[in-house]
Amino acid sequence: MVSVTVNNKTINKPEHDASVNDLMNFVLNEVLHDDEVITSIDIDGVQLSYEEEQSSLTLPVERYKDINFSTTSSYELAFDALNDCSSYIDTIVQKISLYSEFQSENKKHEANMMFGEVVEIMDLYVQLMAKIYKTVRRRHQEQLKNTNTFQTLEIHLLSIMKALIPAKEKNDIIMLNDLLEYELIDNLTQWKIKAIPELKKLRDL
Repeated sequence: MVSVTVNNKTINKPEHDASVNDLMNFVLNEVLHDDEVITSIDIDGVQLSYEEEQSSLTLPVERYKDINFSTTSSYELAFDALNDCSSYIDTIVQKISLYSEFQSENKKHEANMMFGEVVEIMDLYVQLMAKIYKTVRRRHQEQLKNTNTFQTLEIHLLSIMKALIPAKEKNDIIMLNDLLEYELIDNLTQWKIKAIPELKKLRDL
């Protein structure tokens, strides 16, 4: 008989014949709190990769001896993601530097490719920070009333992003370089030295 645990604590699993996917849905809907998410699945003592998880979902639970779901709260997950944001910013700055090099060397194709990468990563960064802030704010509304660092930087960042595409379409190299090398890098630096540390401090409260 299979043993089913959540964070290594035994739970009562559904009685009927179930697949791993059925069991996962049961854990999500009946065991976890609203702000909790599953971060990994261990089957018979082995943590599955994403590909292994997908291939195991349709298989019957009774095929295994032990299934453990590791979970965390969306709040903890937000701070874990926040820890990676500084290195994320470093990556963006490096790509902007490469874009500038390609421009100066008149490597138009490479510059265009790098510009596309910068815009794509920046879109993901904006979405990630918005989700992190929304999650943290649920628990720290009072503390966040006293600062507008996040909102100010977000508005400025969105205005930069909005200006980038028209400048690229007009092939306005001077404007593009100004937006990327000065405006965007300065904004990202402010995230790194102000907004991210401010949010990180709230974890200890």
